[in-house]
Amino acid sequence: MMQPEYSSYAQELRAGHAIIAQTVGDSMQPLLRQGKTQVVLVPLNGPLKKGDLPLYQRPNGKYVLHRVVDVRQGVYYTRGDNRFGEERVEPEWMLGVTQAVIRGGKTIPVTDLAYQRYVSFWLGSYPLRHFADRVRRLPEILSRVLGRGKAPR
Repeated sequence: MMQPEYSSYAQELRAGHAIIAQTVGDSMQPLLRQGKTQVVLVPLNGPLKKGDLPLYQRPNGKYVLHRVVDVRQGVYYTRGDNRFGEERVEPEWMLGVTQAVIRGGKTIPVTDLAYQRYVSFWLGSYPLRHFADRVRRLPEILSRVLGRGKAPR
């Protein structure tokens, strides 16, 4: 398994090679932490399902690692664990899928029961987390709607 340059992820996965990639950004927190977590990615081997964590490349060239939250009529819908909006992702954008997460030197395969429980909890708790986020942001939203700028905190 190799750790390719960022620009060759697509090339390596399309060539059938598994890779290890450093995670970047905060959209997949708390599972993945920028600079502290790596993922083992393998080439796709069939359709993805809800809960899978694929790497895809948007038409603008940006790589994204977000969880599949729905599959409708052959189109994937993804969302970062730390985000609330869904993204429509065409199947041809998909490059590979996470096989394991490496945190603190420990490799956690996606088949691990604790990992699977995390995914089930995170997907199942989305409506509650989304509601809590809306309540937390309510003063800001109301202030914006009422045209008063930022709400006092």
